[in-house]
Amino acid sequence: MTASIRQLLKPWVRAIGNRIRFPGTRIGDSSHLSDGCRLEASVTVGRNCHVFESSLGGATVLGDETVVGHLSTIGGSTLGRGCLIERKVELFGCALAEHVAVQPKCVLTKSSIGRYSYVGRETSLNEVNIGSFASIGPRTSLGYGEHPSHLISTAPIFYSTRRQCGMTFAAADHFAERKPIVLGHDVWLGAHVFVRDGVTIGHGAIVAAGSVVTKDVPPYAIVGGVPAKLIRFRFSEDEIARMLALRWWDWDEQRLRASQPWFVQTDVAAFLKNTGA
Repeated sequence: MTASIRQLLKPWVRAIGNRIRFPGTRIGDSSHLSDGCRLEASVTVGRNCHVFESSLGGATVLGDETVVGHLSTIGGSTLGRGCLIERKVELFGCALAEHVAVQPKCVLTKSSIGRYSYVGRETSLNEVNIGSFASIGPRTSLGYGEHPSHLISTAPIFYSTRRQCGMTFAAADHFAERKPIVLGHDVWLGAHVFVRDGVTIGHGAIVAAGSVVTKDVPPYAIVGGVPAKLIRFRFSEDEIARMLALRWWDWDEQRLRASQPWFVQTDVAAFLKNTGA
């Protein structure tokens, strides 16, 4: 068999192999799945994807399947059931809970995302831990690292062994470049938000579009600006304490569905009274 014929047959052989390895799944043409992958039934992987050392969750009910869009790369990651990964997404070392959506052209590295959260298109996350029910606007940037201002030079070639420019003069690291970012449950970041390394954004907080967040944000605060400053709190001090104690983001799906009408009205006292606080 000539090399050209083998090349033509290669996609067909790979497709047949994928169907044998992962019965009940739908895997697009020219997608490569390494030996270390685990795909449950009802998972859909688009065309020209690369999945390696990852676990993709299957469906428990109709329409609950995990879907990976065309031209995406997923490495060393775990995806829960019902996740939607759109086109040209890159996930490396990530853990996604159930029903997490990642819109096109996002790059996520060493990050975790809680259930029922979404990440807007063209967003970059590096070492970010996100709670459940979070809304991350498009083109947000979290986890870009730090540079020192107290050393003689800010160039990492002198203080870092990461070889950012292809080489280093440092035999050891002299500065903490990466600090994890934590976003609580029910957090909303507007479009084009930048969050500095090491920052924690509390449960229920809102960050206005275009903001630069350089310090921690308390729960249920609304902040905005460059740098971001407190605009107001969403609820009173007592109501915030009761909301945090209620921990509704931990409820099971049945209780969330039953309480849905109370989430779409403006009376926080009524919400707290009728949902068990």
